[in-house]
Amino acid sequence: MKKTIKIGVGVIVIVVALAGLWMYHTHELYEKSYRSEYRYEITIDSDSALYNVTLLVPLPIIDGRSRIGDEIIAGHASKPDGWSCSIVETKHGKMLKISAEKIPPGVRKRISAVVDVGRDINTKNPIGNEPLLSPKYNLTLSTYDLPYPEGQSPPTCYEYESRIYADFESPTDAEVSIYIEAEGENSWWVYGWSGNSYRDRVGITFTGEQPGWHIASGKLVYGEGRYGWI
Repeated sequence: MKKTIKIGVGVIVIVVALAGLWMYHTHELYEKSYRSEYRYEITIDSDSALYNVTLLVPLPIIDGRSRIGDEIIAGHASKPDGWSCSIVETKHGKMLKISAEKIPPGVRKRISAVVDVGRDINTKNPIGNEPLLSPKYNLTLSTYDLPYPEGQSPPTCYEYESRIYADFESPTDAEVSIYIEAEGENSWWVYGWSGNSYRDRVGITFTGEQPGWHIASGKLVYGEGRYGWI
């Protein structure tokens, strides 16, 4: 009997020790791999050539500043040759101005930038705490329409209106699409990548030359992913 008890105690000690080692190891993996990033991308797609292009598109803004915008202006972004970018004040707030002599047809053109934040991003409640695309008008709560794990609360989802300025020369039947996406994500690797994020998207499609301001559709989703490292 005593021998059985000793064996049982020994097994428990070994299990506890192994569990402790596993927790230590997985937490070390988590700490070493953890990263927080802002990402921003503009995609322009046209089935016809566009000439003398000027666009004003939403930027992720917080406290009147756009860290992503500053990175783009500093040249720390991927963009097509010949495109120039600047941050301008408009009647809808600060926006990114894009100028190009020509955008060829049939090939999606992109500007993209990534910023290492160096701190935990508040992906559960980014409104007022993290940079979001601006401007936002008529913000309305909507339904999250993707699957999510059973027992977890669904991510929060809003729809809204934004503004995009477009001026260019093109055929009258040219179909032009402009999409902007900003994202904040915390991610880590513990025997596979995990993370949580918020996503903010604005898009519009229109036909032919329509110089001026356009109402674009926006969607903000936050609280996606895993909260807790194991």
